[in-house]
Amino acid sequence: MVDYVTEAKPAIIEQDGRLSIKVAVTGLVLGVLTWGLTVLLERFVLRALFCGDPSAAACVNVTTYAGNIAAVIVAIIGVVALVRLSVFRPLLIVLGGAISLWGMAAWLQNLSMVEQVLWSALLYALLYSLYAWVARIRHAVVVLIVFALVALATRLIPMAL
Repeated sequence: MVDYVTEAKPAIIEQDGRLSIKVAVTGLVLGVLTWGLTVLLERFVLRALFCGDPSAAACVNVTTYAGNIAAVIVAIIGVVALVRLSVFRPLLIVLGGAISLWGMAAWLQNLSMVEQVLWSALLYALLYSLYAWVARIRHAVVVLIVFALVALATRLIPMAL
C-alpha cells in the first residue's frame, strides 16, 4: 500500500520582506498625496464653489469634504500602485485604508501643516502595512472577519480617545 504525503498550506501566505517595505512606502507616498489633494481641493475648488456665503453649511465642512474626495481619488491610485507591485489582495488593502482613514482631514485640520503631512503619511503607511498583513491570511472567510474587526477597531479607537 502506498502512503500519500500531503503538504499542509500555511495559514499565512508568504510575502517577501522587501514587498512589505514597498507597501509601507506606497502608503507613505499616498498619505502625502492625500494631504496635498485635500489642500488643493479645499482652497481652489470647494471654497470657490461653496463659500460665497461663509456661513453656509457646506462651507463649514469644506475641509472634511475635500479630504473625503481626496481619499477616494488616492484609493484609486493606491489600487493601481499595489497591483503594479503584485501585492496580494490590493483592493482589500486600499478599502481598509480608506475605511480607517475616512474623515482624516477633519481630525488633522487644527494641526500645523508639517504635523498634518507627517500624521497623514504615517497613518497611511501604518494602515497599508496592517491591511497588507491581514490580506495575507489564506482563508477568505477568516480574512474577511479579521478585516471587519480591524476596520471596526480603527474607527472606534480614535473616537474613544
